[in-house]
Amino acid sequence: MKKISLFFVLALSLFTISPILSNSSSTDETTQPKLLQEGSKQEDFTQEDNQRELQEPQDESLESQVEPKQEEEEEIQNIEEEGEEEESAHEAENEQNTTLKEALESNFSSSSLKIALMMPKKIIGRYSSSTIDTVLSYLSTRGGDFELEVFDSKDEQEDSIAETYKNIQEGDFNFIIAIFTTLGAQELADLNVEIPTYIPTVHSSQIDFEPSSSTLLFFGGIDYEEQISKLLKLQNSSKVISYNDDSPIGERLGEILYNQVDIFSEQVITNEIAATFSKNTKTQEALISKADVFLNTPVIKSGLLLSQIGYFKKKASAFFSTQLNYNPSIIILTQRRDRRNLYIANSIGITDQRLIEYASLLNSDLKFDWVNYSTALGMEYFYRILFPESSSFFQEPLQNNQAQYTTQIYSIDDRGFYPIEEQILEENQTPKD
Repeated sequence: MKKISLFFVLALSLFTISPILSNSSSTDETTQPKLLQEGSKQEDFTQEDNQRELQEPQDESLESQVEPKQEEEEEIQNIEEEGEEEESAHEAENEQNTTLKEALESNFSSSSLKIALMMPKKIIGRYSSSTIDTVLSYLSTRGGDFELEVFDSKDEQEDSIAETYKNIQEGDFNFIIAIFTTLGAQELADLNVEIPTYIPTVHSSQIDFEPSSSTLLFFGGIDYEEQISKLLKLQNSSKVISYNDDSPIGERLGEILYNQVDIFSEQVITNEIAATFSKNTKTQEALISKADVFLNTPVIKSGLLLSQIGYFKKKASAFFSTQLNYNPSIIILTQRRDRRNLYIANSIGITDQRLIEYASLLNSDLKFDWVNYSTALGMEYFYRILFPESSSFFQEPLQNNQAQYTTQIYSIDDRGFYPIEEQILEENQTPKD
């Protein structure tokens, strides 16, 4: 095992790590949009009458005294119950922190910090290198000696992950940063995790996971459901169009949107469709006219779509997108007219400027790449438990084994992204026809 010094880390900045093949794939889809019947999703709601019957008083003056007194008692009871719930949650959090602290300190030597990176390199593509850069930049900013070793699980099958995890256990590492898709995250969650492990790429809601059953497994994925929910606060039209990427993330975003609002039309966008979108100008123009359009596509495809839609005579009411398009490249790929009424959700917060600069030297973007940001955040959680006197670089708390992000909605001008005030979001709660 080699110790990685600060000098060695800075020397890495002189080299450029070539991206590793990603596992993205495209499938042929029809260019005609699929119309969905409005109002197809309905939920049945039932109401229960919980009003308590008071014994009828003998006179009106007594009745007027009893009712206010009962309301006051019920209010006090509600406050007490809320206080008990908060106290119980606080106790559970303290217990979890104690368990995590004991696990981290069990193999900790004050002379060196040992971190294991666990990943299937070919599956995660470019993040196999950028994650290493992010971890190195975080540790370099903090200073001190550390040991870092990468464990390649090759794939995300149960046997491969179990064998890789066993190898890490034998090395007495303090904690693990694991880069997996939902498949690998589920396999890891099914193991008896005894080393504090953080998965920056997956949200805990994406897999079958119960915090009480695996107290040392943590997640840093962003909450796309919350992002779409916030975007819908700016909804101006009852006519919603969904353009979904031909990838797992595109499919997932389409499903989340479908579960939150009635979709008028949805279409899978392949590379070919994105490049030749204007061939069906009449059909697409009529479709998006006065509609709210969700771009569940990566930045390149979104740029292609917006630049062609910008020439349409009939205009959409607004365009919405999640973290996928919180990327300065969208400004380069589009003109000002294309970005009019474009709103993008972002969960990346503000971190230490020194850390951003170190990361930049190692080709790790902490300002616009949420996986890199989440990876550094996971390092922060574990590091500050081992070194509680160290300063804080991040503001996001950890709750129920999941990083809690604050989602902000942005508009775009030629200079970059600027936030939409929360008050504006609240004023746009009611959709307009």
